Amino acid sequence: MDAVNYESITVGAAAVGLTSALVTPDAPSPTPLEAYISVEDAGGAGMRYRIDGTSPTAAEGHLLQDEDSISIMGRGDLSRFRAIRAGTASVTIRVTYFA
Repeated sequence: MDAVNYESITVGAAAVGLTSALVTPDAPSPTPLEAYISVEDAGGAGMRYRIDGTSPTAAEGHLLQDEDSISIMGRGDLSRFRAIRAGTASVTIRVTYFA
């Protein structure tokens, strides 16, 4: 697979997803099948995420903290990914898309 796009997302008090124009781009751009996501949250409480179609809360979902990373695979899971900060400070995630 090759990297086809990149973005930075601020994860705050409301659940956010990946940018839909990057997950399902107009042709002829390649549609990504995987996203590598890294968390940058020095000294914070991290973030929580879900990929099952339900938005996470500050107390519910998979917890990721500073310097953690995950790969999300599949168009459906990329579209359903949602994240929210776990503490009081916003978190930055860096996302590289692969097709």
